[in-house]
Amino acid sequence: MKKIKGNLLLVFLWLLLALSLAACSPLKTTPPPASQPTAAQSNGSYYPLTIANYDTNEKEVSYTYKKAPERVIITHPGATELMLELGLEDHILSTVAPYGATLDRLAAKYAKLNILKAQYDPSQEELVEMQPDMLIGWAHQFTSHGLGEVKTWQNRDVATFILQSTLTKTKPTLENTVYASISDLGSIFNIQMKADEYIGQAKMRVASVEKSVKDIKQKKTVLVLQDHLNGTFSLYDNHYLISHMITLAGGINLCQDPASFVGAEKVLGFDPDFILVVSSSREDSTKDMTDKEAIESLQKIKELQSMRAIRTGSIINLPFFTVNNGGVRTIDAIEKIAKSLYPNHFH
Repeated sequence: MKKIKGNLLLVFLWLLLALSLAACSPLKTTPPPASQPTAAQSNGSYYPLTIANYDTNEKEVSYTYKKAPERVIITHPGATELMLELGLEDHILSTVAPYGATLDRLAAKYAKLNILKAQYDPSQEELVEMQPDMLIGWAHQFTSHGLGEVKTWQNRDVATFILQSTLTKTKPTLENTVYASISDLGSIFNIQMKADEYIGQAKMRVASVEKSVKDIKQKKTVLVLQDHLNGTFSLYDNHYLISHMITLAGGINLCQDPASFVGAEKVLGFDPDFILVVSSSREDSTKDMTDKEAIESLQKIKELQSMRAIRTGSIINLPFFTVNNGGVRTIDAIEKIAKSLYPNHFH
C-alpha cells in the first residue's frame, strides 16, 4: 500500500509540474500590487474588508469579507502549514495531506485536522456538501472541471484564495508570493500584527543570509533537477520561486527556460557547480528522502554520472514540498542552500 501511495504521489507531482510549465507565459516585470483593505470600516468594526486575489487565469478578482472565515477548506498543504503557523487551525474545516513529511513543529496540529477524501483534488460535489465559507488552493485548480470557478464560488458567498506562489505569469519573489500570502491572510483573519511580525522575522533571516554572501565574487552555479524515473527529468527555471531563493542564497540558476520531461542529454548540456535535487520518497508519501538517500539516488543515474557536480557530490537535497511550498519552509530552504554553497561563510 505504501508503495502504491508513493507512485500516486509521483504521478501527481509530474502532472502538477507539467501543468505549471505549460501555463507559463511571458513574464511581467512588475509584481502584483499588495492587497490592502479597501472597504469602509463603519462603527469601529474591522469588517467588511475587501481583498484582491486571482482567478485561474490569474486575473485579479476581489472579494469582500463580512467576517473572518470559519469553515476553510485547503487544497494546498503549504497554505495549511501557513495557517497552522499563524495559529489559525480552528478556522480549518478540512485539508489535504502534506506532500511528504510534515514539519516537526506543526506535526501535532496537522494530525488533528480533518483530511479530505480526495488526496489532491476534491470534487465540487464534496465541497458543496461540506459547506465551506472559504477555499484556498492552487491557481490551476479553480476551473469548471476542477474545484469550480472563482466567480461561481463567490456567487455562493464562498471566498476563494489562490496561493500567490502558484501563479505562473508573474516572476515569483518572496515579496509577491510568500510575504503577500502571509499579509493577505493576516488581513483576512484580522491578525495583521502577528502576520507583520512573522514577515519581519523572515526578512531579518534573509537579510542575514544576503549579508553573509554579498562579498562573494565567484558565485556558484546551480541546476534544479527533478527525476521522474524512466530517464525523464524536469529543470526548474525562473518561473519558479526556487530560482529567486537561489539568487538570495548567492547562487545562479543556470536554467532560464522551461524544461519539463526532458532526457538526460538536455541535463548534460549544463555544467553546474551544484545540483539541487527536488526529491520525493518512492516508497512512502508521508516521508521525505534524507540528504544521503537523495544524493545516492541521483548518483545511481548512469546517464548523469559524468556530471562534475555528481562526481564531487555537490548535491543539495530539498523535498518537493519544500521547493513548492510557498510558505513557512521557504526561509529554512534559503539558509540551507546558502550554507551548502558557501559553508565557510557561515558559523
